[in-house]
Amino acid sequence: MATVLENALSVISYPSLAANSRQAAIISANLEGEQMSEQDLIRVRTPLGGGTQWSIDANGNVETVDEIVGVLVAVAKRGTLWPQEDPSDSRPVIVSNDLRIGYRVGDDLGTIDSAVLERYRVGDRQYDWVALALSNEFGFGSSRSGSGKRCKESRILAILRYGETWPILVTVGPGSLRNVLPFLKRLPCFCYEAEVGLKLCKAKGKAGQPYSQIVPRFSKQISEVEAENARRTYFEPLKAMFGAPPIGVVIDADVANDE
Repeated sequence: MATVLENALSVISYPSLAANSRQAAIISANLEGEQMSEQDLIRVRTPLGGGTQWSIDANGNVETVDEIVGVLVAVAKRGTLWPQEDPSDSRPVIVSNDLRIGYRVGDDLGTIDSAVLERYRVGDRQYDWVALALSNEFGFGSSRSGSGKRCKESRILAILRYGETWPILVTVGPGSLRNVLPFLKRLPCFCYEAEVGLKLCKAKGKAGQPYSQIVPRFSKQISEVEAENARRTYFEPLKAMFGAPPIGVVIDADVANDE
């Protein structure tokens, strides 16, 4: 006789993750054999000034929610070195997709000393991100506030909401990593098996500036059928997308200063 847990894990709750789902067929048809890119997906920005509601802009249709809930179909690492301490709309100088190797994506160095940056170059437009992030010039204590660092590290969460075909991307900035990283490590299942919720609370940086901090929660584990479809349809393509050299990736400047 099946246990309660086994019965719960056999229930299909996400239509896009059902066997032979229409959504999976749509994704395959629309991509036409091309790799998924970050530009293909809707990016949800963390609100400024300590806001506690998410605004999801889908082709001009803005939805405001207190919590983003969905399957965590992928998690990616991201490291960024900006030319200025306040990046606004400037292009990053270096981007890393694994927090090991950084790729030069911009030539405007801003306030960065080119001779200092050259010390960390390990190849053609490639840099030792680990050494950069630990250095006196770009590591902890190198920001204007004296506590943060110029090398910003973040995570990108790909969330598939109920009834949606494509996942949305949420960037977890430095000020939210203290909540999110332990949460991810303690998940009781693979990330693409986990339905999670992301809320926001108002926090203050060490300089007293307010920012929005992400507060995650684990909701439930989806069924085995859904999990396998999530792995095949979303996790594997997204893993390949996030692991590609970061040429032309979309970078959020709004999370750069939430230390």
